[in-house]
Amino acid sequence: MNNNQQAQFFAKWSKGGSTGIREIEKEYDTLAQVYEDKVLNWQYACHQVAAELMAKFVASDGKILDLGCGTGLAGQALREQGYQTIIGVDISQNSLDIARDKNLYTALYKADIQQELPFQDHEFDGIISTAVLTNMETSNVLYKFCRLVKPGGYLVFTNREDKHYQKQFDVTLNKMESEGMLKPAYLSPPQPYFPNNHDYADKIKVLYCAYQVCI
Repeated sequence: MNNNQQAQFFAKWSKGGSTGIREIEKEYDTLAQVYEDKVLNWQYACHQVAAELMAKFVASDGKILDLGCGTGLAGQALREQGYQTIIGVDISQNSLDIARDKNLYTALYKADIQQELPFQDHEFDGIISTAVLTNMETSNVLYKFCRLVKPGGYLVFTNREDKHYQKQFDVTLNKMESEGMLKPAYLSPPQPYFPNNHDYADKIKVLYCAYQVCI
């Protein structure tokens, strides 16, 4: 992908990105080699903040599932918080190859996280998912996440503020609360997402969320 194609992709991403799984897979496979340099240059910090948030709620000997792990930014941040058992899942094989070379994860799986995943019910102490939910077709994916976490465990995720409400993640989370599935633990005010990117800067913010799984 040349510089012009990269610019076009990230411009599209700033408007909401793709939701079709094959399109997402192709885009991130193509961008895998440049992704980290690009977003870190934009002062992206979701992986670090979310890992620090996870550490407030889940002990470092917990088993963590990184959904949409990409090239391993969140995995590295979790390691820095002392976590040793981290399972990663992503749709992009090229991104997974980069993550595997970093030796951060206990295991890595190629899968569409919008579908049922090959894990047992209540297998994990926590799930982390950063810069991923924007690409989801529906907020109901949170039910799939919840199934995988032990009662008393935590979901920690980020979401673009605009997409959080446009795709009714707030409505789904409120419904899950009323059903006794989740209990809110932390919701940040809108925070900078890519402060050094002119398409985002002060225009597009990110929310940090943590929920305890109850059942």
